[in-house]
Amino acid sequence: MAAPRDNVTLLFKLYCLAVMTLMAAVYTIALRYTRTSDKELYFSTTAVCITEVIKLLLSVGILAK
Repeated sequence: MAAPRDNVTLLFKLYCLAVMTLMAAVYTIALRYTRTSDKELYFSTTAVCITEVIKLLLSVGILAK
């Protein structure tokens, strides 16, 4: 079995952390803003599902890089 590669730089790790942190912050702010408006409401489970799909796509994109 081959040894794991440790060629991931610190800058790339910080980039991944920043992207995921920003995603969580934007999600929280956007969800709170849209749920307090007087517009037509939506199911919160739908928002969570869409967010998880976006996180999956971002994670796969970061891993592919």
